[in-house]
Amino acid sequence: MSNLHPVSLLKKFLSPGSDSVALEKITVGDRIELAAPNVSFWIVERISDVRMSSSPLVRLSREGHPEITKTVSLTAFGHDGDYRISLQ
Repeated sequence: MSNLHPVSLLKKFLSPGSDSVALEKITVGDRIELAAPNVSFWIVERISDVRMSSSPLVRLSREGHPEITKTVSLTAFGHDGDYRISLQ
């Protein structure tokens, strides 16, 4: 039995190779814009490949507030995601 959610599996099959493309674009130190509901900026602190996750995890810290952090899947940076690389 797979530990992946059915929607995650569907997205993975519908967009093959999207993880590798996103991984090539995102690096530690990048400035990320989150567009929902208000615009906020985050800095990539670490990219980890963990066995328990189907794709690498990206650790972000809020720009100007380093005590606020979040960890998201690399798939959040896909084509229709709310996260995008911001020009510095």
